Amino acid sequence: MRVIIFILLLVCSVRLQAQEDMLTIAQDSLAALDSTTQVIVIDTAAVQHADSVSAYTSSLTASTKPLYYDIEQEQRMPDNTFMFLLLVALLIVLTTLKLAFSNDFTDLFRSVASSNIASQIVRTSREDLSLSSFLMNGIFVVSMSIFTRFVLLHFYPYSALSDNFSIVKLIILFTFFFVGKFSLLRYIGNLFELRASVDEYLFNLSAIVRTIGIAMIPILFMLYASSEKYFLFIFIASLVILSAGVVMIVIRGLSTSYKVMYSSVYHFLIYICVGEILPVFLFIKLLTKTAI
Repeated sequence: MRVIIFILLLVCSVRLQAQEDMLTIAQDSLAALDSTTQVIVIDTAAVQHADSVSAYTSSLTASTKPLYYDIEQEQRMPDNTFMFLLLVALLIVLTTLKLAFSNDFTDLFRSVASSNIASQIVRTSREDLSLSSFLMNGIFVVSMSIFTRFVLLHFYPYSALSDNFSIVKLIILFTFFFVGKFSLLRYIGNLFELRASVDEYLFNLSAIVRTIGIAMIPILFMLYASSEKYFLFIFIASLVILSAGVVMIVIRGLSTSYKVMYSSVYHFLIYICVGEILPVFLFIKLLTKTAI
């Protein structure tokens, strides 16, 4: 009997303890719910004041210098002042020659237009080199050097010709081959006793290249002042001028070549190989090595 009563009391105490634990858990849950449902009040004025303070910059510490990032690169336009001065110098020299040596200009254009007049001028002209012919040959050398630089820079923009000093190297290169060709032909004429034929050929060659040099000056100004989209049209016009000059040199040279061929076919072949073909390939070789 006592055992039964003791068991009942133990069961009742356990149930009472469980009810108390459940009540405590419920109270804690209600307290947590009350804490999460509290209304949060935001002080807008205080937030705005904090933002204004953090965004404030002093005029003493503010930097007015532009900010450059690592991905930005400064782009500099090429300085073409030297090229412009060179073109203006060509125009001044040409104008001075036209005013001071008008007869030489007349004889130049007449000899280019007619081969008979060219032959008469060769027979009656003096052997010494005049100032006007020297300066007009210089105009041809400088004009072709500038034209070569413009063309190569268009097709090879990252070549060694981007430097302004490269135009001086091109002028030296053209001068060397121009003087070398004339000297070589003079030597061949004296060596094979063909001086008259060589003099006629050199006169026609000099007259045509001087005319080409004068005709290329407007082309050079257009290449200097125009944009890239007009390059093709200007380049085609320049090729027409150069092609016409080459055709005239070939036509005028055929008459001289016949005279040399009738004298000696062996001498004619030596002249063609040494005087015409070799300088062209050697010039192209040096140009590609030094400029491109």
